[in-house]
Amino acid sequence: SVMKNTYTHLSTMLILICLFSFLIKNNKVFAQGNAMLSSKNIENRRWQLIMLNGKKIKGSSYTHFLKLHDYDTTADSKVACNHLRYNYVLDNKGNLLFKNGTTTLMACPNQEMEEIYRIALSRTKRYVVNKQQLFLIGTDKKILAIFQLVPNENGQSFVGKTFIKEGNQSYDPILGGAPFLRFESNNKASLKLGDIVELMDVQYDDDHISMRAKYQSHEIVYSIVNKNVLIDDYGVTWVLKNK
Repeated sequence: SVMKNTYTHLSTMLILICLFSFLIKNNKVFAQGNAMLSSKNIENRRWQLIMLNGKKIKGSSYTHFLKLHDYDTTADSKVACNHLRYNYVLDNKGNLLFKNGTTTLMACPNQEMEEIYRIALSRTKRYVVNKQQLFLIGTDKKILAIFQLVPNENGQSFVGKTFIKEGNQSYDPILGGAPFLRFESNNKASLKLGDIVELMDVQYDDDHISMRAKYQSHEIVYSIVNKNVLIDDYGVTWVLKNK
């Protein structure tokens, strides 16, 4: 009887110890997950739209995207046609508001999707990040849109290279000559259009390079054909100088 009681007591203690260890371990995991989620930075990253009002969206990180710039709290976005620009208000508690939206005025074949998207942004109240995806949430907790994080490419292979418009042979780093694009570092580039050279902030997204000067209204995007050839927003080819 004494041995039986001792065995029962030891078994109970062992169960309690295992349960306590399990709770500590899982609480630690949950705490780490919550910390990762609360500190997730959604700004200065490109998010590709993959779902809108419950419908899957076919597109790319260049044709359907959202990008929030922290230095001037403006959001650049696109759903296949017009370029959208909004001011936004964001905090670490998951609140997100878009306001004062503007758009380019191109005649788009799918104007309905763009209008639905603009309504979704205007109704957004909160955001949630989970497994590399960004969810825009409305007041009724309805999921309005889902975005997938676009991984940044390493721009090291472009640093020090200069591209000029195809067919232009003359080159001048300051005035005159052909327009040029020179990558100064992983996140900075000098762009010459006309007689003005501007220092651009650069980000590598998927198979595109996006850049914007501090006071520009929209991004300039170059498609990466290969390490020697880029194509800009207007379909103009830029080639590596002195390959």
